[in-house]
Amino acid sequence: MASSSGLASEELQCSICLEVFTDPVTIPCGHNFCRTCLSECWTNTQTSFCPLCKEKFSRRPDPKINTSLREVVQHFKEKLNLGESKVFCDVCGERKQKAVKTCLTCPSSYCDSHLEPHLSVTCLKKHTLINAVENLEDYICQKHKKLLELFCRDDQTCVCVSCTEGEHRTHNTVPIEEESREKKAGVANKKL
Repeated sequence: MASSSGLASEELQCSICLEVFTDPVTIPCGHNFCRTCLSECWTNTQTSFCPLCKEKFSRRPDPKINTSLREVVQHFKEKLNLGESKVFCDVCGERKQKAVKTCLTCPSSYCDSHLEPHLSVTCLKKHTLINAVENLEDYICQKHKKLLELFCRDDQTCVCVSCTEGEHRTHNTVPIEEESREKKAGVANKKL
């Protein structure tokens, strides 16, 4: 969930690999995919169809490079690379170092040297570390001020443990990691 695609809007993500488009192509139904993802999807199949809407094509279409989308993706990737250096260690003094991890339990961001206790001290090893992020509030439940650890399948949203004791009590909730694995596996099965 914390991959670069997690930061992109769905319009910039290939629905096959769930990553930001690489060499985006368009097929006749209007949907876009990474060129290699679509090629792999159509390899070893008799019929050609859209992996997203399932529209079948009588002949295998020749995917056209979507130059506009390619430019938008390139612009997004450049912005993303520029944005990576904006997260700094919360512990560093005057000369702040670039943060490498954010602790969702503390909640703070740490450079390599200040992260060391989280890697060696027993009680800190239990904390949840993610790649450094600026928008830490996106990972915290705004109602209960707790870590968003679960995914509510009924409402298609992330929730904290306290949410499952209230309005999401009867809902189907699973750990975020499990939902992510299942979505990726579903996409892989669509390729077949």
